[in-house]
Amino acid sequence: MEKKLNKAEGYRKLLKIVVTLLVLIGLLGMMYSDEVKPIAEQRMQYVKSEVKGKLLELKSGEILSQKVEMQSDSFETIQIMYQNFQGQETDVLTLGIEDAEGKIIGQWELQLTNEVIDHQTEGIKVLQFNADETIYIKDREVYTLNLELSGFPEDRLYFYGTESLHDKANINGSENEQALAVNVLGGKAGGVRYFFFGIAVLTVFGMGIILVLLLRRESVEKIFVGSALVFGVIYMLVIPPYAVPDEQAHFVTAYNNSSEILGKETVKDGNQAVLQEREILSDPSGHYPTKERYIESMNGLLGKTYNHSGEPVLGGKVLDMPKISYAPQTLGITVARLLHFNGIQLFYMGRMFALITYVVITYWAIKIMPFAKMVLFVTALLPMSMQQAMSYSYDMLVNAIAFFMIAYFFHLIYKKERVENKDILIISVCTAIIAPIKVVYIVIIGLGILIPYQKFGTKVKKWTCAFILGLAGVIPTVITRIVSMADMIGGSQGNSELLGYEVYGGVYFLKHLGELPKIFIETAGEMTSYYVNTMIGKQLGWLEIEIPYLVIAGFLVLLLISAARKRGEKEMINMGSKVWIGILSGLCCILICFVLLISWTEVGEQVIAGVQGRYFLPVVPMIILLFRTKYIVVDEKFDRVIMMSTAILEIATVLSVLHIVLPR
Repeated sequence: MEKKLNKAEGYRKLLKIVVTLLVLIGLLGMMYSDEVKPIAEQRMQYVKSEVKGKLLELKSGEILSQKVEMQSDSFETIQIMYQNFQGQETDVLTLGIEDAEGKIIGQWELQLTNEVIDHQTEGIKVLQFNADETIYIKDREVYTLNLELSGFPEDRLYFYGTESLHDKANINGSENEQALAVNVLGGKAGGVRYFFFGIAVLTVFGMGIILVLLLRRESVEKIFVGSALVFGVIYMLVIPPYAVPDEQAHFVTAYNNSSEILGKETVKDGNQAVLQEREILSDPSGHYPTKERYIESMNGLLGKTYNHSGEPVLGGKVLDMPKISYAPQTLGITVARLLHFNGIQLFYMGRMFALITYVVITYWAIKIMPFAKMVLFVTALLPMSMQQAMSYSYDMLVNAIAFFMIAYFFHLIYKKERVENKDILIISVCTAIIAPIKVVYIVIIGLGILIPYQKFGTKVKKWTCAFILGLAGVIPTVITRIVSMADMIGGSQGNSELLGYEVYGGVYFLKHLGELPKIFIETAGEMTSYYVNTMIGKQLGWLEIEIPYLVIAGFLVLLLISAARKRGEKEMINMGSKVWIGILSGLCCILICFVLLISWTEVGEQVIAGVQGRYFLPVVPMIILLFRTKYIVVDEKFDRVIMMSTAILEIATVLSVLHIVLPR
């Protein structure tokens, strides 16, 4: 009888998994049919110009030349955007394209009939030159487009200008004020089908793993590992290279560290990192994800490299950061270079090492957390947390170590009977890593005050350990960051020159201390909602991928209820401890804002500039634990509801990103 019951229970669990996955497959199928399939019929847009500025006048008999850096190894169509044509239907516009050596690679004639001149793209008139077959070129090389109008002497063409291209147009050898607005198109974007199929397979596979882990009642930390790895890889694909804030600067710094390890050329021309794999810089627009960038990344991962001279290129300035900030990414890059990966594969290898590091550290954080494990689970899987976790940003390491430190302190406060030397060593190492990267988070060690002195043996030993932790943070910070911190506090003009305006600097507020409360109150009133939204992930990428409010509200609810006490849990945070945790959290938030106030905010502004919600992620678990109360008690099964809901919201986030990016 018992065997039959167990068998029936097994079938019920299997049925739940199958039904859930079928629903998910159905939703993905609908998205493919309604959105992906039509997009796959569109042409790839390799060079895109936005109309801006003055018009360019081309008279009959004149030649207009425009240099264009190609962003692919082939093209099929050239579009020239124009406002007005004054001429006859017998007039002909000739387009010739030549390479850097002056060799003509293609020439087309377009008779300017009424049908031809009426063609529009996105509401703008375009003259479209279609090649009979695909034209193959060198990727990232500069080509010259020559346009000549043949007609009556009084005939004119008025083209739109643009600021999207680097070089200005030339008309009969004279440089114009504007560049010519040009689009370069390829074949159909059929690759998005395969890209979406890959994301769909990973999504269904990931949900399947999570369902199995949930139904098997695996531990929270194990379910976190499955969730974070699967969704981390998906985020890695839907948020392409450099689409994370400042990722190019972080990448070149990690790459430079790798070059030092391998004994390769590092920097030249003013601290510019030397990159051996040119295709890493595959898109000079950098941060703007498009379907073309998805396909380019997919091709690179599958082994397709782009035509280039093989000569090293300069990738940007190396950041003055402690090398430990990028240790996982540097290791990933180094392994990829030793294995002779192409540039795209190398880039993703660094990201993968970052993700694995984040998952491993956070796994141990959740494992040792004595209670409220769901607080760490949800915080670590927020869209913004996951975006930073799989990127080259040092936020990955800061967030993971902060979560671990919070968990370890709570472990010492509420569970472990005696504090040992190894505990002080572990916390000291974490402090020594996190402080030089972002010194404001050193306040987390203040949680140590809540550890009863009896666990140390004596009060003297407790304060001795506190002193050791302080030194662990101060010494490496002074060694690695003292100059930059002194410049910032002293009001260095470095940031003012970079930003183009005068920043406050720390010295300013020594003379105008009374202005600080006003600025902080004004900032809190105007920006709190923005900070909460961007902390969760309302705006991903460079704050231009908008996730629906419903998804963000869902994550916020999960955060708040994740602190609820489970039936049978005895650990409670008393009011005195909550007050201290609140003080530490508030102090950290104030310090974050103060740093941006003196280093990023223009003198005279009453709202602090440059603060993003992601800067508060390291202390989110501390803030959420303030909502833990003995009056709200939930069943242990509630954890599985939270974890399942988190997975659903992650999928909604990923699909929202695709919904926004694919039509671009």
